Amino acid sequence: MNETGLKESWIQTRAAMAQGLMPRAFHAVFQEKQPADQYLKKVFRQDRRIGGRDRRFYADLIFGVFRWYGVLRHYSSDPAFYLAGAAAAENITDPSAALFQEKPGFDEVFRPETPLERLNAFLHLAGISESAVAKDCVPDWIFPHLDFTPDEAFFRILQSRSPLWLRVQRRTADEMTLRLKGQGIDAVPHPVAGNALRVLSERINLPELEAVKKGWLEVQDLSSQCIGLACVPEPGQIWWDACAGGGGKSLQLASLMDGKGMITASDVRENKLEELRRRAKRAAFSNIRTRVWDGIRPPVAENSCDGVLVDAPCSSSGRWRRNPESRWILTEERVGELAALQKKILDSASKAVKPGGVLVFATCSLLKDENRLNLEYFLSTHPDFEPEKFNHPLTGQETDGSVQILPQDGDCDAAFIARVRKKG
Repeated sequence: MNETGLKESWIQTRAAMAQGLMPRAFHAVFQEKQPADQYLKKVFRQDRRIGGRDRRFYADLIFGVFRWYGVLRHYSSDPAFYLAGAAAAENITDPSAALFQEKPGFDEVFRPETPLERLNAFLHLAGISESAVAKDCVPDWIFPHLDFTPDEAFFRILQSRSPLWLRVQRRTADEMTLRLKGQGIDAVPHPVAGNALRVLSERINLPELEAVKKGWLEVQDLSSQCIGLACVPEPGQIWWDACAGGGGKSLQLASLMDGKGMITASDVRENKLEELRRRAKRAAFSNIRTRVWDGIRPPVAENSCDGVLVDAPCSSSGRWRRNPESRWILTEERVGELAALQKKILDSASKAVKPGGVLVFATCSLLKDENRLNLEYFLSTHPDFEPEKFNHPLTGQETDGSVQILPQDGDCDAAFIARVRKKG
């Protein structure tokens, strides 16, 4: 077979592989409730023949389908239709993608500038007269649960891929920007949240960077960094990060405290705490201790902490850009369960705040059930706490004690942050 024939065979093989992955991805997500990225990692781990370029192609397509599933599901259940629509909207011009839609003129769907316009062009090519509607990109039941009116800017950024944000610690943002530049990586600091760097380069090998190995850079979304900044911890204070997870915000607190004082980081998952211990050792932070916590009896004494951070388990609706499939498996019932859990965690964690100390409540949610309504409930049942104004981490403007960060506010995830102080 000549070179042209080999290339055509490779293109057809990739298209067939993607078309075979799609129904399995649907089953993994909708039936097994498995995150799409975990499903793909499993597939790639089992088949080592799939190279890096092919992995990116399959991942871009699969995530694109889930991002645009709300629109595409109205017209067909054919995997090829889903993949062709996703390729159009996501601007995936790879030659393998053209095989999903064999009608003449498929190249024309890539001409419009916006994803929604490209998807409309694809629907028209497929003989569908209806237009893609932005609000179809989220489930209908969501709208009454939002505490804001979604506009064009919200939907436009919701349907785009998230950028990579890094947080600088132990060094300055200017130094890290120059260091990355010397390695061919473009990054720019946020104008207000100065230790936040947005990476402009598309493909980088983070684990191999010296700055990452030495703990000078941590992967942390801008909205997550805002939560740590709203804590305003001071060197020498005692803090408890109640729902620490992998410890990104515990490390941020340690950095903001110049490594002085004490931070207790707890989580129900021991493996997450082990990850935090590795990261803290790498960054040479000796003021972080870890404790497993089940959400009931705090691992710290009552009235002992200058500050308590509750970054509560939530629907993660604020991360729908990164995990587009999760918007289609979240239910109202699950939101209610999570909101109830958050109330219990807040009640338990608040006991550790000493008189005059602060409690910071945060979620990566867009839903008022988990955010404002839970804050109002907490204040109504804990009259010894009151809202405390703080500066918006992205603008510097004073808030009334809480803020809902939307993706379009900083090209980031969504986050809700509230700061309350215990009366002294």
